[in-house]
Amino acid sequence: MSVHDPLEAVLGLVTTARARHDGPGPVVLGIDGRSGSGKSDLAGSVTAALRADGTDVALLALEDAYPGWDGLAAGVAAVAHGVLAPLSRGEPGTVRTHDWEADRPGAALRVPAVGRPVPQVVVVEGCGAGSAACAPYLDALVWLEAPEEVRRHRALERDDHTWSERWAAWAAQEEALLAVRDARALADLVVRTG
Repeated sequence: MSVHDPLEAVLGLVTTARARHDGPGPVVLGIDGRSGSGKSDLAGSVTAALRADGTDVALLALEDAYPGWDGLAAGVAAVAHGVLAPLSRGEPGTVRTHDWEADRPGAALRVPAVGRPVPQVVVVEGCGAGSAACAPYLDALVWLEAPEEVRRHRALERDDHTWSERWAAWAAQEEALLAVRDARALADLVVRTG
């Protein structure tokens, strides 16, 4: 499907999901795609647009929960069980973050933050947002698609080439998640970003 305005299309998905949502927890939008496909940028735009419209929204970046370079599946599972499952019951969720600079476990991340109500919408962005672990909690899923050379250039430029030697190993972890559940094929919307 060709999408003229990705932001408008995603906001339409959220509107539709909110209209049919009947659970005690928030509407959960997953924004998935391979590294460098533009997930963070789109998630930031969606979150800003929802907030500007008066929606109480939380943004959850999966990369905050990956426990290091070999922890894609573990991080996704931790978010699904620790955050998304409780939120689906209308309860706060918690996940341990990862301190990427020190390469060790970081602080606990609570969604919603202490003293805040459960948000109306949660945007979960990152590799694995549409994985088998997260899928039961999603109300809508967007997949971002770009050629590998475009994605690699974006990712390495963004992170100052700090993980060029890890690209292949990370891509293999992405492939393993997609082999279990093809998030691209099951997405409500596929957006080409390059």
